[in-house]
Amino acid sequence: MNKFLIVFDFDETIIQHNSDCVILKCNPDQSLPEELLRPQDEECWSEYMGKVFQYLGETGVKEETMRKVLAETPLTKEMLTLFQFLRKSPDLFECVIISDANTFFINSILQANDLSTAFQKIYTNPSCFDNKNTFTISPYHSHVCEQCPINMCKRQILHDHLVRRAEEEVEFDKIFYVGDGTNDFCPSVDLTTTDVIFPRKNYPLDRLISEFKMTEPSAIQAQVVPWESGEDILLFLEDCAGR
Repeated sequence: MNKFLIVFDFDETIIQHNSDCVILKCNPDQSLPEELLRPQDEECWSEYMGKVFQYLGETGVKEETMRKVLAETPLTKEMLTLFQFLRKSPDLFECVIISDANTFFINSILQANDLSTAFQKIYTNPSCFDNKNTFTISPYHSHVCEQCPINMCKRQILHDHLVRRAEEEVEFDKIFYVGDGTNDFCPSVDLTTTDVIFPRKNYPLDRLISEFKMTEPSAIQAQVVPWESGEDILLFLEDCAGR
């Protein structure tokens, strides 16, 4: 029997927006101080967001407020329909998330949309509230990839997942990768001719793949299927499932 692995990014893929930006709605002033409007030079995104979360904690933003705002975050168009389809065939599709968001954001949104059981595994940055009620995030791992943020290489995570599943005697006939951002490019390059990349149309991953294929046509081996809504992915997967 065929077995397919489908990997999802989270921000601007499963959900319509970037959860780091959504959470700023919790700020009573709906704006940040001048020094927090953007990352400082040579400051990575996770370090910058750490300062933002510290500021939110200092202004009295509570866990329940953050959870409520996250719960109201819209999924990308037709994404819920896609997951309803995938849930009908758990023996055929294994779903995982690889995201540079964090456990609290992802779990809050999945719970609000009754999707907590849709994924076998979620790979993301650990997060918690400390004893001062400040939200904190820890790096997912360290790695040696020079292309990726210091806290996460999605290609390494995907590789490790495949190794673990092989040790459990689970092999995949095909890998589907659904994403939108620059950090989804690294694992995309590693996919083979039997795999499929779904880059969100007119987002950074889509543009990077297009540029790369012009300069190095053989570098991207996987089939590339751009998407605008979950329905585009669903139609493709229905065709695969029917073969």
